[in-house]
Amino acid sequence: MPYEIPTLPALITRTEADFERNAPDALRRSDAKAAARAHSGTAFELYGYQQWIAKQSHPATCDEENLLRWADWRLEKGRTDAVAAKGLIAVTGASGALVDTGVVYQYEDGRLYTVSQTTTLVAGSALVPVRSNDVGTIGNLAGGNLTAVSPVIGVNSTATIGGDGIVGGTDQETVEALRSRVRQAFKNPSKVGNGADFVEWALEVPGVTRAWALPRWMGPGTFGLTFVRDADVSIFPTPAQVAEVQAHLDARRPVTAEVYAFAPIDRVLNFSIKLTPDSTALRTAVTQSLAALINDEAGSNSTLPLSHISGVIGNTAGETDHVLTFPTAGVVIANNEVGSLGVITWL
Repeated sequence: MPYEIPTLPALITRTEADFERNAPDALRRSDAKAAARAHSGTAFELYGYQQWIAKQSHPATCDEENLLRWADWRLEKGRTDAVAAKGLIAVTGASGALVDTGVVYQYEDGRLYTVSQTTTLVAGSALVPVRSNDVGTIGNLAGGNLTAVSPVIGVNSTATIGGDGIVGGTDQETVEALRSRVRQAFKNPSKVGNGADFVEWALEVPGVTRAWALPRWMGPGTFGLTFVRDADVSIFPTPAQVAEVQAHLDARRPVTAEVYAFAPIDRVLNFSIKLTPDSTALRTAVTQSLAALINDEAGSNSTLPLSHISGVIGNTAGETDHVLTFPTAGVVIANNEVGSLGVITWL
């Protein structure tokens, strides 16, 4: 059984009793109480320090500083860093005009984006690569317009964000996400190119939050690897992001294995629900519960049981009863799909 550390009041009571029993006449009562509190406080601090040391001995309980040491020792790349978003913007103007590297564009809320490659306008237009000045998800944009901070000769000041958006910005890996990867690395110590290895390698790429390895994807000796990026505007990766993961896996895979990274198909999951009581707050809470369930259980090559769907609705705080009319059976997710929350029809 675990060792129970005595509380500070218990230590004070114990020390006072020791003084009274072993030296009843040596100290006045007030002196004994003061000494008991001083000694007990010191002992309590030592107990706490020993407890802290014990926690640092295991990656499941250690603090961030020591978790980084565990990660540097156990993972090839350690903690993943924050990454700036990047994408293309469409500019117009005079043919032959240049948009130089370093030109800064601004979004309507003040976020800044810098041109990363000098581009020449052809037939009055060009797609110009830009990169967010801020690292992390804050730089992601699904669409809209950017405005040049300073005029560019021969180029209109307003640019349109490309169809794929400015995406790929990811925050630094959270402590708990890193802890999960370290624990998984201990559970899967071999690096021989099995399914767990491919998942671990994919998660080393900044922005990749969930991944699934599919053995014999194209026949013996091959793996399929599909993944999502939960912090992006869309969790489903772009072709450029798939290529990034593919290159990372190719650099680590055994020479005898072929791996094929691909973006999963969006399996949209719709629901029809009658809630009792029915309110906006309860609908919001149920929506959040279903989204969390789909995130946990509707990954590639899985089945989302009907009982789990009904269960999370029923366990939502404030719900007293509900009727789930759709789906009517467990939802099967194919190996090339990943589930996402669609439309909830409230009856």
